[in-house]
Amino acid sequence: MPAIRLSDIVPFQPEQIYQLVADVRRYPEFLPWCTQARVSNEQASQFTAEMVVNFKGFRESFRTIDRLYPHSRIEVRLHSGPFEKLENEWRFTSVQGGTRVDFFIDFQFKSRLLNMTLGPVFAHASQTMLEAFRKRAFVVYAPTRGQI
Repeated sequence: MPAIRLSDIVPFQPEQIYQLVADVRRYPEFLPWCTQARVSNEQASQFTAEMVVNFKGFRESFRTIDRLYPHSRIEVRLHSGPFEKLENEWRFTSVQGGTRVDFFIDFQFKSRLLNMTLGPVFAHASQTMLEAFRKRAFVVYAPTRGQI
């Protein structure tokens, strides 16, 4: 499967966007296909995240190891689940007027059938996810401001 790279600029500080992405426990509140999220093995610079997703009839759980680089980036690596490979990175860079959010994901399912059926829609799902974080930032940090 091809890697997906997306960018967005949001009118908030890198620290704020970093906090939204690092707060995995709240994902079910705003990510449409995330039904459960738990965090364990918390340390200063990393934690284990377990998520249950329900996407296009595909319901699975997976675990990741999330490494934290405060206010600048978050690296996510597969621990277990339906993926053969899952690498994800978020970068937060201060720019005039806010933060540039760079999102990268590279994945491959263990199942050939899942690769064929769900692989192609992951680009759209990734864009939807980035938009969900954008909307969440406005809800959390600017509840009285209109979206741009």
